Amino acid sequence: MSLLNFRGVRGTSGALLLSTIGLACGGTQPAATSAEAETPAAAAAPSKNDHSGSLSALRAKLAAGGSLTELNLAAKGFGPDLGSVLAESSALSALTLLDVSDNNLGTEGARALARSPHLKALRELGLGGNDIGDEGAEAIARAAPWSGLETLNLSGNSIKSDGMSALTHGALTRVSSLDLSMNSIGDEGLIPLVNAELTFKSLYLLGCEIGPAGAKTLAQAKRLSQLEVLALSGNNLGDDGVKALAKSSVLSNLQTLDLGANAVGEQGALALAQSTQLKKLKVLELFGNEIGNRGLAALRKRFGAGLHI
Repeated sequence: MSLLNFRGVRGTSGALLLSTIGLACGGTQPAATSAEAETPAAAAAPSKNDHSGSLSALRAKLAAGGSLTELNLAAKGFGPDLGSVLAESSALSALTLLDVSDNNLGTEGARALARSPHLKALRELGLGGNDIGDEGAEAIARAAPWSGLETLNLSGNSIKSDGMSALTHGALTRVSSLDLSMNSIGDEGLIPLVNAELTFKSLYLLGCEIGPAGAKTLAQAKRLSQLEVLALSGNNLGDDGVKALAKSSVLSNLQTLDLGANAVGEQGALALAQSTQLKKLKVLELFGNEIGNRGLAALRKRFGAGLHI
């Protein structure tokens, strides 16, 4: 397998996406295989206004690179045409991991990528920060070749409730790890999510404008019974929302719960510390909340080093 190496990029979920492919536009030297390999300046910093040269080089490298299994092109700023360049490449037929986060794809770039006949082996897809909107989300959801997708990052894409409905009623029936952070989903947008026939293990909903009602929706969603990671930092759950989560029998398999910056006070803290349902919880994130001494003492006694505050 020919290797073209890009640097690994840490996404919103915190997972390091190790790359075994990158783009060397400026020369023919053998490519390094490390996820930390440096890329030539020509590849790492394409022009803000004209990416045609970089895209042409990428197309040529893909054509000459043989069969690839992982491709990390995050934060290269290629623009919408990147979707078409990748979609037409038969070298990606064995690709299992693709990260094109922060490339200004927009709706058209997402649509082009979703039309690819070659990405049937894809299992992990990073599309964060591309402003694909509801229409782009719908195109992704309808991409039948991606029916085997298991991990999907759609953070920061201007997706609202309509996009949520499309995502959860499309072809992506095997997604178990979903990142929808920094989208204006709101409480109503959670309803199609929790009613979808999907079995989530990890769900990232940071900064999604979720309030107490949304927390109660999550707490009562029977389809989340296998959830192990739930990240809700930067919302407005308050004590009422946190109490609902703490009492939820549905969330009894949670191992990691992120409630940072959610206006959690003493009552919410005590509810978490005294929960009889969250028996498997090992990591609890509560930074950015104003919790009194009594609540802190109870949390530290219950969660020990697993409490991050």
